[in-house]
Amino acid sequence: MKQLFTIALSFLWIGTTLYAQKSLAKQLGYPADAKLLIIHADDLGVIHTVNQATFKAFADGSVKSASIMVPTPWLPEVATYAKEHPDHDMGIHLTLTSEWEHLRWGPVAPAGQVSSLLDENGYFYPDCAQLWEHAKIEEVEMELRAQIKKAIAMGIQPTHLDSHMGCLFSSDPGYYELYVKLAKEFGIPAMVNHQIEQLGGADGTKMPVVINDILGANIPDYENSMADYYANALRNLKPGVHVMIIHCGYDNVESQGMSYEHPYWGAQWRQQDFDFFTSEACAKILKEENIHVVTWKALGSLLNK
Repeated sequence: MKQLFTIALSFLWIGTTLYAQKSLAKQLGYPADAKLLIIHADDLGVIHTVNQATFKAFADGSVKSASIMVPTPWLPEVATYAKEHPDHDMGIHLTLTSEWEHLRWGPVAPAGQVSSLLDENGYFYPDCAQLWEHAKIEEVEMELRAQIKKAIAMGIQPTHLDSHMGCLFSSDPGYYELYVKLAKEFGIPAMVNHQIEQLGGADGTKMPVVINDILGANIPDYENSMADYYANALRNLKPGVHVMIIHCGYDNVESQGMSYEHPYWGAQWRQQDFDFFTSEACAKILKEENIHVVTWKALGSLLNK
């Protein structure tokens, strides 16, 4: 489901050398060898349970960043929260798929104008492969612009862009080039790695602010021990700027209904993510390892310097 987690993500800051990566930490006001981490909760807006768990993790845990799925049904609750917490780090989880069995959503743009993105029932396709097979890139752009503009119109000030299920990281360079184009146009960072950046070719589509890598639990970690995975990942974090992507939620009837016959990234997974990143054990490791929790907003501030 989350192709994004099969690769390590990193941004570039005027080149790809270790010196350049360390200089980003220095520009954020930390020593060159500091360990900086964005703890980033995906999928805000999808259901009430995910929203409430993420808001609780903001208030009582180590989560300092999240991203919003604009086409999903619980967006209004997120918009209300965002207006009440304008300093919180909240980006747009650009969404072109609808992956759950019985919880489906469609476009923000008028359906007749983005019909290549939709299945026979008017919903987004459930995976990236079907999207790529049918979508017209001009309709992808129309839909992504509509998502960003709707969020802004509802009072959300996006701090960054990222891609739900990695669907903007196609072998077709048009997807990546559009992703970078939107980030630059709206003046915010976007999540990219070295491999993905190469999809855009050598035509000036590099991002100006860069992170070393992105971490996230995958299916084997869930089947073994999520808490062990996260504890080990934090203890082994190297100097640089990194992202840890998680999915907060409560293991209740609503969440179980969303993830019906889809345990991965489902109700129990999200409860375990919430439990670890609101725990004293997590806070203790962050302190012991001298890991500084930072935000996309801080990175975005460098774009104006």
